[in-house]
Amino acid sequence: MKKLTFLLIILLVLSFSLTSYGHEGFSSELTKINEKFSLQNEENQRQRNEILRLFNILSPEKAERIPVLLYHHILKEEEIKEFGWENNGSVISEESFKEQMDYLYENDYFTATLDELQGFLDGTIELPKKTVVITFDDGYLSNAVYAYPIMKEYGFKGAIFMRAGMSIHPQKPFSPENTQVISLSEDHKYKDVFEYGCHTYNLHNKDENNMPLLLALSKDEVIADLKKNKEIYNTNYIAFPYGRYNNKTLEYIKDLGYEMGFTVKSGYVSKDSSKLELQRMAISPNTTIEKFKNIVK
Repeated sequence: MKKLTFLLIILLVLSFSLTSYGHEGFSSELTKINEKFSLQNEENQRQRNEILRLFNILSPEKAERIPVLLYHHILKEEEIKEFGWENNGSVISEESFKEQMDYLYENDYFTATLDELQGFLDGTIELPKKTVVITFDDGYLSNAVYAYPIMKEYGFKGAIFMRAGMSIHPQKPFSPENTQVISLSEDHKYKDVFEYGCHTYNLHNKDENNMPLLLALSKDEVIADLKKNKEIYNTNYIAFPYGRYNNKTLEYIKDLGYEMGFTVKSGYVSKDSSKLELQRMAISPNTTIEKFKNIVK
């Protein structure tokens, strides 16, 4: 693993092992750690498979199209008003988010992981008719502060598309006055709910001509950036900054081994969708609970 948290564990074990056991002791401890992570992952996957099996038993009808929900930043209503976020279409209230998650929970919706969505597209698994995929772009710390506890309470899964060039820095404390991102050193705390995908390493910007860097830079620069993020988060999934991409972009991500790409185009995912150009349903401050119900129905 190339995650910082795992490297820290290795360094701690190394410092202890070299003084206490020597090289052989270190190798033994490292083997035990790898075995522990492997067993945990296997058990988590077995539990996940059982949850999906039970949902499918309870839902004779299977999904033909799936809404992939798109969120960004979440704040409390009072914080939105106090710090002037009212006109930002990417910021929804924690109260609205909870109302939406309440509806999904009370109406027995299954929240699929990205792997499960890929299985649906590949025809290797069936998903219940009431299935949604919950995604967040940019990796804001507010996702951990406000979305995480609500989703954890309901046993929901979600995905956050991260900008690794920002998340590699130490964790900043949460403040509703501006934005912070989930640090790479802290993201393990939320892995029981969230998985992490690519939102580029450092290309979530535009050049002097207002062109997204993903489209403006050279092939080598783009590939180097996307490869760097992929290695950090060990992911096969990407969301395009600003939803902008072209045929060359699709060629690059395919060559790098990305297997699903997510846009900001409005629509549902079905088995005939292009896996590298998947549509999502953006949730904004104007998405009333009635609109939300219509989206997921």
